[in-house]
Amino acid sequence: MKGKSFLVTVMLLCGMAEVHAQQAQFCRNFADYEAGKWEKVSSLTSNKDKVCELKFKDNEFRFRTGEKDVDKILKKEALVMKYDGHLYVNCRNLDCNTFSLDCSNYAQAFRYGGNKLLFAAYKINDGALLASLAADVVGFATPGVAGASILVGSEVVWYATKDLKGFRCYLLEKSNEDGEAMVEGLNDEFMEKLLADNPALLRRYKAAEKKSDRLSASHIIPILKEMGKVKE
Repeated sequence: MKGKSFLVTVMLLCGMAEVHAQQAQFCRNFADYEAGKWEKVSSLTSNKDKVCELKFKDNEFRFRTGEKDVDKILKKEALVMKYDGHLYVNCRNLDCNTFSLDCSNYAQAFRYGGNKLLFAAYKINDGALLASLAADVVGFATPGVAGASILVGSEVVWYATKDLKGFRCYLLEKSNEDGEAMVEGLNDEFMEKLLADNPALLRRYKAAEKKSDRLSASHIIPILKEMGKVKE
């Protein structure tokens, strides 16, 4: 009986690995994302049983298949990844003028409004935020501290809002001029304009006196969710 249970467990785990391999999809540009043109990672791999793994290290996400050519595409050419129902934005080639975007791999993302994407990237050049994150992140080894890393196989790391204190919010959308993706960092001016017609939420936003606390993804995302702007 125990042997049968073990066999069932192994079969389930293999099935989960196959599901993750099949569900790993990506868009190369923002136009493809808008049009819903997703490519399966498994369509690129020579070994169709190869699992696309999601790795987490130094507050960034990475996707790996073990095949050099495929991993190069995921690292340098893909813009948006969809893995196990969650979205991730490749920050490698993104530029933000509002404040620094300290991420060169993938950041977790949420659907915002129509076809925009809101993503949360870690602001690692602020020592105070690093210290506060080390105290607040729960559930697994503190990412980014002492080089901790997590390999995700059948279980996907997905931050709870309270774990995003040291992260900032950015919007990814299509430029009106050339159709290319553009990034805007959410700041006080953006939030005050967004919340101008909602005094209660505006007061809630401004209740965080320190600027670093106001701009924290842990503070902004719940407000955006309450507005109905953000969906996972």
